[in-house]
Amino acid sequence: MSQENLPPASIGTRQASLYVKVNPPVLTTGAAQNAYMQFRLFDANNNQTIQHVTYQITVTRGSSTSTLGKPLLLDFFHAHNGLLTLKIEPTNGPLTIFGEQDPFLQAWVADPGGNILVRGPLLLQGGLYHFHIEIFSIDNDRNIFIPAQAPKFDAYLSVGDVYHNIWNYQGQNYNTTLISYYDKINNLNLQPAIKSFSWSMPFNWNLTRIKQQPIFVHEEMRLPKSWKGFGDLNQFNATVNGQQLSGRSLAIDPFSFPNDMIVHFLVNKNDIVKLAQEVNSNNNNSTAAGITKTNTTGLMKFALSPLNATTQIATSSDIPTNTGSIHAAISWSPNPLAANTQSTLKISFYDPTATAPLTNTDVRYNLKIFDKNNQPVITKQNLLAKNAADTETIVFPANEIYHMQVQITGLAKPGQTPDLTRNGVATGYVIVPEFHSAAISMSLILGVILAGLLARKSIFRGLIK
Repeated sequence: MSQENLPPASIGTRQASLYVKVNPPVLTTGAAQNAYMQFRLFDANNNQTIQHVTYQITVTRGSSTSTLGKPLLLDFFHAHNGLLTLKIEPTNGPLTIFGEQDPFLQAWVADPGGNILVRGPLLLQGGLYHFHIEIFSIDNDRNIFIPAQAPKFDAYLSVGDVYHNIWNYQGQNYNTTLISYYDKINNLNLQPAIKSFSWSMPFNWNLTRIKQQPIFVHEEMRLPKSWKGFGDLNQFNATVNGQQLSGRSLAIDPFSFPNDMIVHFLVNKNDIVKLAQEVNSNNNNSTAAGITKTNTTGLMKFALSPLNATTQIATSSDIPTNTGSIHAAISWSPNPLAANTQSTLKISFYDPTATAPLTNTDVRYNLKIFDKNNQPVITKQNLLAKNAADTETIVFPANEIYHMQVQITGLAKPGQTPDLTRNGVATGYVIVPEFHSAAISMSLILGVILAGLLARKSIFRGLIK
């Protein structure tokens, strides 16, 4: 998550929801920076902030409060105006909270702006962090909940673990960067003979847990374009536990950095459920055969290698956002497209696992189309897809290969506050004109790529270990 409205809990006649936001939205171990965690308890019926809130906040590394080891943070925080912002300064050493404590609540009291400084080994390491929040009091400082009746919320924040490596290949050194937004990785290797990277990551394959929780795994590999036969290609064979990724689960970004090609593994819940079913099936088969074999490895295994085949490039028809939380179905008319002629874009927004557009949801988005030199030639701002569908008229200035960028800026449902937690950017190709007789052929990925302006924290929403 980078910001999220957590599902509401009943408090008398009110439905109280908790808004959680982190700034900056992308946190990695490679960037020494402070983080700001904002908490706001509000009435979901009218969006009014609830006053005099005492938050009990527990932070652990992992997916549940049952994680072994001492919590990184366990304390009470009070905000008279209901808005609480923890300024977190990640440092080695003991955890220190700066402020005054209320003598009755024994809670740290925020300043008039709602701020409290926390310094220590919090968000210092890469991986997943679990924020468990219980509401201790509301409305006035003495209105305290019975613990069993206290509203409870859970949020998850991923700190990307960054791995910089130098590989020697055929007498040349090449720098790569791997970022894991889910957990620390193990055993990153390159097999030069087949130009294949492999690595693994700890993972709990309990199928019940996976089905009950939102979950998303994002791995990002950055390759130098100077690496001939690897970083200069736009087609890759990417696998997770030996299963090939394609479509919206694999995204290639040649635009964000002039000297780097970025490959994104976007493994959504449906993918993970299928993988877990296979892992558990293999374990059950081994047990039935008299072999004692549980998932002792507890690993998710990744592999990446280039595809060298020359493939016809095509206009994209299904593009995911960089967070993987929404994808857009796209169609154009006339077919084939022509320059200096009015063309019609039809776009619909879907959940990543759905076959129908988002239900009863309006989607706000921006649209940009770039030419072959990566210069914007068409820009449309503040567009609205009513009921998750929209039609736009576009005039392409020339016959060439374009890439289009769809930036989602908010989702709205009647009577609810705008949902910004699923914002993201998606990019696809548009070929003008596109001939189905294979007149245009390049070593480029079919279908889906990410935008040049990736909002990498994306990946934070809904990540559960």
